[in-house]
Amino acid sequence: MMRQHWLIALLLLVFMLEGTLLQLLVPAFWQSKVMVSPQLILIAVLYISVFLGRHRGALYGLGFGMLHDIVYYGPMLGTFSFGMGLSAYLVGWLAQRTRGGLLSSLLLIALGNLVFLWTHYGIYRVFQITHNEVEQTFLYQMVPSLMVDLLIALAIYVPMRKLLEPLAFPQAAKDE
Repeated sequence: MMRQHWLIALLLLVFMLEGTLLQLLVPAFWQSKVMVSPQLILIAVLYISVFLGRHRGALYGLGFGMLHDIVYYGPMLGTFSFGMGLSAYLVGWLAQRTRGGLLSSLLLIALGNLVFLWTHYGIYRVFQITHNEVEQTFLYQMVPSLMVDLLIALAIYVPMRKLLEPLAFPQAAKDE
């Protein structure tokens, strides 16, 4: 139970870092040609889905997605919450059917990230909030963001695995 509180506190810290320091790390000249928006909290939620299951991942996705919608108010509420919850559930469902490992985890993170980005774009397109063409959005927003997110996911794979595996099997952690 104590680790669960630490996980929530860590996710809140990651949420704050995503909105403050991470924006300063993306070079300004990248933003003139492509739009890169790293999603640290999404990566963490997807790792939760991979290691702890689809239901817990979806709950964290819905909660932190709604927090994102409220704090970083955009044109409409609920897009991040729905997108994160859906992609976390899908990734968790697929993770049950694959062998765990670095490559499969990164592929699941990439898939979840794409599901999130397409869901977000689709909702904005349906409600005519964005008028960008699909090709333009895919090439200049989704692909660069996905590449940066995959680099971040690769960098934090080992710490996330060490943090989350004891939560998945709490009895095994007590025996050690």
